[in-house]
Amino acid sequence: MQSETPTDDPDLVVVFETVGSIESFIGAVRKLPGLEWLHEADLNDIEPDRDFYNLGNDENETSNENRRGNDKPLSGRLYLLGTNRQALSEIVRLWGLYKGNPKTQLQRGLAKWKEVFKHLRDVRFWGVTDRLGTDIRSHLETCLMESSETIRFEIEAWCHSSTENNDRAAEELSALIQGIGGRVLSKALIESIAYHGFLVELPRGAVQSLLDESPPDLVLSNRVMFFRPRGQAFSAQQGEEIRAAQVDLPEQKSSGQPVIAMLDGLPMQNHPLLAGRISIDDPDGWESTYQAKDRLHGTAMASLILHGELDGPKTSLSKPIYARPIMRPDTNSPGPRNRESTPDDILLIDLVHCAVRRMFETTGQETAVAPSVKVINLSIGDSQKQFGSELSPWARLLDWLSSKYQVLFVVSAGNTAPDLVLPIAPGSLTNLPIDKQTQLAMAALVVSASSPRLIAPAESINAITVGSVHADASTFTQTPDRFDLFLPYGISPFSRLGPGFRRAVKPDILLPGGRVLYRESLTSTAPSAVLTLLDVAAAPGHLVAAPPKDGGQNTTYCRGTSNSAALATRGAALAHAAIEQLRQDRPESIPSRMDAVLLKALLVHGADQETLIEQIIQAQPNTSDWRQRQSLITRSVGYGLADIDRAITCTAQRATLIGTGELSDGKALEFRAPLPTCLNGKLVKRRLTITLAWLSPVDARHSKYRSARLWIKPPNQVLDVSRQNSDWQGVQRGTVQHEILEGDNALAFAEGTDLVFKVNCAKDASAFPSVLFALCVTLEVAEGLDFPIYQEVQDRIKPRVAVAS
Repeated sequence: MQSETPTDDPDLVVVFETVGSIESFIGAVRKLPGLEWLHEADLNDIEPDRDFYNLGNDENETSNENRRGNDKPLSGRLYLLGTNRQALSEIVRLWGLYKGNPKTQLQRGLAKWKEVFKHLRDVRFWGVTDRLGTDIRSHLETCLMESSETIRFEIEAWCHSSTENNDRAAEELSALIQGIGGRVLSKALIESIAYHGFLVELPRGAVQSLLDESPPDLVLSNRVMFFRPRGQAFSAQQGEEIRAAQVDLPEQKSSGQPVIAMLDGLPMQNHPLLAGRISIDDPDGWESTYQAKDRLHGTAMASLILHGELDGPKTSLSKPIYARPIMRPDTNSPGPRNRESTPDDILLIDLVHCAVRRMFETTGQETAVAPSVKVINLSIGDSQKQFGSELSPWARLLDWLSSKYQVLFVVSAGNTAPDLVLPIAPGSLTNLPIDKQTQLAMAALVVSASSPRLIAPAESINAITVGSVHADASTFTQTPDRFDLFLPYGISPFSRLGPGFRRAVKPDILLPGGRVLYRESLTSTAPSAVLTLLDVAAAPGHLVAAPPKDGGQNTTYCRGTSNSAALATRGAALAHAAIEQLRQDRPESIPSRMDAVLLKALLVHGADQETLIEQIIQAQPNTSDWRQRQSLITRSVGYGLADIDRAITCTAQRATLIGTGELSDGKALEFRAPLPTCLNGKLVKRRLTITLAWLSPVDARHSKYRSARLWIKPPNQVLDVSRQNSDWQGVQRGTVQHEILEGDNALAFAEGTDLVFKVNCAKDASAFPSVLFALCVTLEVAEGLDFPIYQEVQDRIKPRVAVAS
């Protein structure tokens, strides 16, 4: 048992490490008095019984598949807080007796604990090593090597259901921090996501004492859940300052209320390419100290959202975008331009929370500033917080906000910059053919990119997380010392990888992030060729608006998953315009409260892994097991390269139907789509694409976290199609189920036959009133064939209502 802290009656946190089903353990212990559940979390990310599939809710799936999912044991940790120190000490004592001899006879009235202990592998007090993990130790040690006299980091306290306990925790931690010469700069309590955080500043000596063998009382405090590096987000630093020439766009004014919001750096609202197209909200007055030369990232992202690539098709959004700065210049950064970063004197999670709440809530005399917004772009992330198995506070915040306000967050997966070590002699790469260069680079990337995990908040279950492919519209001249090593629209070397929470599909989609070039290192002493990523503001990459320089250059080239997220957000704006066009004919057909979840479905609906699969398989030829190979593919590319234009347009041979609805626990809705008679008896390859999306309420204290589990069983037997490159369990782990099914056998069916799509809903983590969802279904054959699918579907669907309960 750890040393006691100097508080009068500190609460103790006990860790229960389970084996077997987490649900059976909860059922055994929930009824015991005197325990407050603080937090549940899976260990090793192994799904428990019925976590991702419930046999009772869909009896048509094969029983063998279900048994494989349900027979897996779950390892997990559950943290509890006892209101009584003696009670928790007694539990730990009883565990020691049981562990020594499972047949031991416990005292009268305590025998029920033997049933609980059957599900455990350890019971212990939460201690110093839990609070001060490897990541924060490494971070603090790095800070100590720098010259700063003070160091800032975060403390996450246990969040109680009692306001009184949270207030007492804040008072005690503040006293402990002040006692070692520190101060609390910012604090935030968001009970809906079980978050109680403090931004702390300590002198160097106090920080060193935290890492000593005999740490101060702050480290021993049972109020502390975790010490964490300070949450922060930076814009990418560009190397050589090379600017592109001025770009002119056709005169076009934006009008109406914004549908898109951007939380980023402050863009140049008077830039010739952005003027009249951005609504700036700067409640903190940062603009006065935000020099034009520093407004690079926000300007670039606004440019991509509004116009796309400036050397691509010239189509601009018709509505303005709302921009709220959450980054500002860091005056301590080296170089002629100050790096943009989130402020270091406020908790990042509090900044984002207040910014989003300001958009949608009327408080006091202030009205909501952007209630029309449906999509919020977040092309930034916290590189200090790589996703392991537990969700970051930032991700939990986005999930809660998206469900509360019915708004979709589009988040970048995060960037990495791996060196590539090629098994060839230094200087010999230029003599190899292009295909051999690509083959070596892909193999090296697989090795170097073994663990570039998503960064917060990209693991958010409700957000659309966007990774990159190696593509852009630029043209450039290849030079002998700069190498373009990856295939166009292929795997990007800088895009971070999934999976997401509880092995959900992440990133959700990929979009172009710009091509990058590599240059061979001249300082390496390795016997092999070492190539480093070249970062310059020149082609290739995405051409975007930039602060003007002398000579009139007002554009630059950049690249990254930030760009991909911005392009996805632009796609959402174009999809919203298509939805509004549909409303002109039938205003009641798609209620506006369904917009966010429908946009989520449409962003994913055109995604396909097909063009990327072969690259991954060739890079990992030894992965022969189908499940392992599919896991590798999904981890690398999510649902694949998105084609948003395809999702929102139809052709003669392709018909897309959309539906929306609202479900509660145990309910279902059936959607019916006519089966075109032109397919009857014909040998033709046909494809069915299904995308189901929702914004789930969440329970931050439950290991399952996701409250609403929705799923759909494709009508594969009626259409005689089978799944392509998807695992039926894997696609149901998040809040988007996206499946592509194909078949080419001749069909025989009665005229008037319908395809039936049944959307099911069940409680996962905890009860919820209801959840909104959207369904997109596309049926198609190859373009140019004489199969009028769209016309036949349209003719049969017009006279009737397409949804039945």
